[in-house]
Order: sequence, then C-alpha cells, then structure tokens
Amino acid sequence: MAHFLIINTGGTIGMVAGERGLEPRDGEIEAALAEQPALHDWQQHELSWQHWDPLLDSSDLQPKHWYDLAATIRAHADIAGVLIIHGTDTLAYTASALSYLLSDLPLPVVITGSMLPVSAPGTDAIANLQLALIALLDAKPEVVVTLAGQLLPGSRVTKISTELDHSFAAPTWDAQCWHLPANPQPMSIGTAWQPAAVGVITLYPGIPMDALMSMVDRFYRAIVINAFGNGNAAKDRALQRILAKAMEKGIPVFVRSQCLRGMVSFRLYAAGAVFDQNGAVACGAMPFEAVITKLQILCSEFDNSEQIIAGFKQQLAREWQ
Repeated sequence: MAHFLIINTGGTIGMVAGERGLEPRDGEIEAALAEQPALHDWQQHELSWQHWDPLLDSSDLQPKHWYDLAATIRAHADIAGVLIIHGTDTLAYTASALSYLLSDLPLPVVITGSMLPVSAPGTDAIANLQLALIALLDAKPEVVVTLAGQLLPGSRVTKISTELDHSFAAPTWDAQCWHLPANPQPMSIGTAWQPAAVGVITLYPGIPMDALMSMVDRFYRAIVINAFGNGNAAKDRALQRILAKAMEKGIPVFVRSQCLRGMVSFRLYAAGAVFDQNGAVACGAMPFEAVITKLQILCSEFDNSEQIIAGFKQQLAREWQ
C-alpha cells in the first residue's frame, strides 16, 4: 500500500450540470474513486485529499498558484507521490511550470483532467484516473501528464483540441528519451512568485512593430517571438533596429516556431539571420507553454539577462530532449 496526496484544483473532471452550464461540485472525484468499479485499485492505497476552496476553472490559475502547488508538494515530500486534478485549459502551463519548480525534488507528480465530467456517460475521466495510478506506482521522479492513454513529460505537452479525448500532445517528444535523466542539472527555485513582465508577439505578414517596440521601451524582462518556420522573419529594418535596441538594453529575446512541430535553427535559412545577429535565443522545439512558463519563473528569480539566458539553456525537465 502506498500513500498518495490528491490535490483537487477543479476543472471539468469534477463538474456537474447546473442551471448555467457545467459547474464544480465538491466530492465528485472522491466518490468516483470510492464507487466506480473501474477505479477500485485506488482503494488499495492510503489517500490524503486537499480540495481547493473554491475549486477553480483552470483559466483562473495564475503563476502564484504554480508556486502554491509546488510548496504543498514539497511539504509532502515524504509520501509516495502526488496526483493533481486540473482543468484542461491551462493544464499544460501548470505541468511545465511544476516540472521546473520541482526539478530538484525526486517525487512522482502526476497531473490529469478530462474533457468530460467523471459522472458523464462515456467520460474519458475514468481511463485518465486509471493511468494516473499506474504512473504513480511506476514512480518516475518527475512531473508527468496522463491523458487519453498517453504518459507525457510535463514540460512537453500542449493542448491541441477542445473536442477530442486526445486533446493533448507532445508533438516533438520521442518516447525513447524516457531512459534519459529528466533533470541532469536540477535548479533550486525560490518559493515566492515575483511578477515580471514577459512579452509575447506572433509574427505575421504585414505586422506593425509598434507592440514589440513598446515592450523594449518599457523594459520588459524578456520577450518571446513566435516566428515563421525554423525561426525566420521578413527583412524588416524596424525589426532589426528593435532587436538591436533590446540587446543594448539587456532584454533577452527568445524565438520559437509557430509550427506545431517546429524546430528553431537561425542558420538554416538566411531569413533567420536577423535573430542570430542580434543575440536572440533559439527555443529549439519547445512548445509555447514550456517556453513562457520557464521564462516567467526565471524572470521571477533573476534580474540579470545573462542569468535568465543561462537558466533557459539549462535542461531542468526534459524540455530540451
């Protein structure tokens, strides 16, 4: 028998139909684990529960909630593992953030949710909870996600559908990498969230550069650019000037691909040279959730751009595999 902590943050999995649509109801997940024959194996273990009050739609989760979750998990580091029940809208953000925040903690943390409530006909919640228990017993000392028959690294997931059970994917993850260490150089992260402005801009044909210029003028701590293809951009003198100004001001710029399966390499095409020549950092094949959460955490931790860049390039939780 193992001892697991279950943290119920909210989300569709524990909702029921109300007058205005689906709404959370206390006790839904506990009742399912106790009463559903398919989930009987959960009852072979000691379960401690923590229900958020109020239960939240995951759209309401903010970075401070990631730090709260990390602190709760660290306070229970002597148990066999932790299950986090979570809504799907921002599940990938929480999974990525916790992967970094807990990179130095050798404890299995499993995050799951569902597209349908656990009590709904044909729900995917039962299978997701079954797989969550298997993952906990496997005891991988890292943060993983169990959804739609998939076991995925927390730092590699992204939501790809609002309708299908297979609503999450890790587009560039190679399952053969499971045998590699998740965090060869774990980082000890502070316990308090310090807000820092991280800007995001997505390139498109004809985009004006005012928004990007504003981020630089307002001394954003870091900037993420969703570029074309392998990290390409149009020949634009304004973009060149802004990137040069950002580098001069010590504002690091990080470039990722808009493609679902995109690998950034500035020297593959001449169109990536503008980033290469102005000190931008390529994000490899990291999904957006992994990039933005890592930067939010690093910018909360460090003021210096060199430290932010060094921390970003350091593998904490399979994000670079």
